[in-house]
Amino acid sequence: MKNSSLKKLATTLWGLACILALPLALHAQSIRVNWRLSAPFSSYKTYEWVSSPEDNHPFYRQYVDEYVNYALKKKKHMQQVSAQQSPDLRVEYRFLTQETMDTNTTYWGTGGWGGWGMGGWGWGMGGMGWGMGGMGFANTRQVPRTIGILTIDMFDTRTNKLVWRGQATEDSVDVGNKNEEKQVAMSIFKMMKRFPPPLK
Repeated sequence: MKNSSLKKLATTLWGLACILALPLALHAQSIRVNWRLSAPFSSYKTYEWVSSPEDNHPFYRQYVDEYVNYALKKKKHMQQVSAQQSPDLRVEYRFLTQETMDTNTTYWGTGGWGGWGMGGWGWGMGGMGWGMGGMGFANTRQVPRTIGILTIDMFDTRTNKLVWRGQATEDSVDVGNKNEEKQVAMSIFKMMKRFPPPLK
């Protein structure tokens, strides 16, 4: 095979590898919303913020306050008041993180085009690789990842019962990156689209 044909094949294969590897860079975010069916959501007009003792990342409060307040005030037409003004809802938030390790395996060869590989990442694409020419090798390493769980709780202040909960799980938090705020904003946007819940 001529050199030009080999280069063309290598370019095509590299492009395919990049396309297949793309989903690994797109971190998943899952949203869950639950509510008490008997709660009188149409009567809730005011709310207050209350600190949660379970929050181990108070830094995120600035983002949560901003975007939840925007959703409740601008989109839901609710008013934030103090505890002395007898609010209808008490709003709490928690942001918890959990450290985990992913297994990342890379494959390459000693002759011709080296090949590529993908491994780990917790969703079943492990041990996949190939090469063209020569002997192949594999390198496996542990890659740290931070899972983040953001929870927004709303309590009826008259009954002291939890009436609505939104929870977002981010499988990879960009700690120390400007994307932190974007991840929080997107989580809250998705959650608050379902508050108040649809009336039957």
